[in-house]
Amino acid sequence: MQDKEYQFTDQDRSQLERYVPLMECIGAMFGESCEVVLHSFEDLNSSVTHIVNSHVTGRQIGAPVTNVALEKISRFTESDETWDVYHTGEGDISSRKSASVLLTNDANQPIGMLCINYSLDIPLHAFMNAMLNTKSGHRQENFTNDVNSLVLSHLNPIKATVHSNNNIPSKNKVFEIVKRLYEEGMFDLPITIKLVSQELSISPATIYKHLRVIKE
Repeated sequence: MQDKEYQFTDQDRSQLERYVPLMECIGAMFGESCEVVLHSFEDLNSSVTHIVNSHVTGRQIGAPVTNVALEKISRFTESDETWDVYHTGEGDISSRKSASVLLTNDANQPIGMLCINYSLDIPLHAFMNAMLNTKSGHRQENFTNDVNSLVLSHLNPIKATVHSNNNIPSKNKVFEIVKRLYEEGMFDLPITIKLVSQELSISPATIYKHLRVIKE
């Protein structure tokens, strides 16, 4: 269990606050049936310091720690375990799938816990809506096992698109390819200069020249 003599610091509070964007992201990812709770061990009588989708359990900021959370705190802090996944609910009925992660500071002192409670009562259509609706819509993402493949997976379709576009003059096609790769962040990878140079049969100096113009 946590050292009862431990005095919370501003750094501890700040460190816990850093989890808030992650919580908001998880809540948006899994929809309104996914509650995400941040507990601070500074005061277990009002341990909830941030909560997303609070309607799942009806709690608000300032709510106390739960009996299950107390069990997890004791279990986590008396062993090497730092997370667990389990079912919760009222009585013998499991109505939520839950997860808890112990949060520690730089000195490995337990300072809080992040909990996720996903309602199992959600209708199938509501679950599908949560999975299909996103904040930013559809994006193509390339999953590769090495950085060379990542760069080429962006370069090849851009090169094909630019070369087949008759509205782009031939003399500007290389510049346009470099520009589109830059806009996709590919030149944040050091290997990109070398690969683009090889694939387009141009010198690295030419690429650097184009990049200077693009950044102006």
